[in-house]
Amino acid sequence: MNEKPDFYIAIDTVASNTWPAESSVSMDNWLLRASRGVTKRANSVLAIGEYPNDPNWLAKIEQFYQDLGLPSIFHISDASPEGLDEFLQTKGYAIDTPCVVMTASSQQVSDNAQYKMMQNKSSVQMEWAEAADAEWLDVFLKLEQFPEERRDSYSGLFERMPAPKGFLKLKRNDQIIALGTAIVEDEWAGFVNVVIQEDHRGQGLGYVLMHALTEWSMEHGAAKLYLQVVSSNKPAVTLYEKLGYQPKYGYHYRIKYDLQPLVSS
Repeated sequence: MNEKPDFYIAIDTVASNTWPAESSVSMDNWLLRASRGVTKRANSVLAIGEYPNDPNWLAKIEQFYQDLGLPSIFHISDASPEGLDEFLQTKGYAIDTPCVVMTASSQQVSDNAQYKMMQNKSSVQMEWAEAADAEWLDVFLKLEQFPEERRDSYSGLFERMPAPKGFLKLKRNDQIIALGTAIVEDEWAGFVNVVIQEDHRGQGLGYVLMHALTEWSMEHGAAKLYLQVVSSNKPAVTLYEKLGYQPKYGYHYRIKYDLQPLVSS
């Protein structure tokens, strides 16, 4: 996983654009994101590139999140400046949610998924939309086991996602059994919200879902694909590897809950 720093920064930036926060503040190269605490990705510092010029950057970041009633969270990856992870650890920041970024050629994933589908024939209906309608949101919250209180946050997030974007429903007997979202930015496409109803897993639907998302992305100009996957989610990592995805680099979060107020002079 030896890629150039520019590659890490490019992918981290594209991935951040596909999961836009409700509000954000720039601190030189870094982006302070906030979304009422829903998802770490949308409520963390995207720490890519060099350190901020302000020597008091950590205190000011912690004050930013404390004012919002949120913990201070940093997104740490190979695009982050050297030594940041170790420094945050000395300041009481705990490591959380190790993930891996995987990439692939769109055509390779499409071909591999189609081959797998021929071996695991599954009859489903597909419905695409440019927005997440009420039915899509209902099933999304149910499948992810998220509380109803998060509906507005996710609805707003999906609206903020940049176009072109596609929201996919897989149906069997008029019932939604799987969902997925594809977002295209230049030559890259990212897939999020990829979820299959528990009692329909192990039937090859993952290949159907990934093939559909990939084909849609290629139709919208994406030659390359990326995914962000929780490292401990071995079934997902294995599925993506079978489709041709390769791990490129890792990232994780550093979190601190007991924030102290900024002491002003």
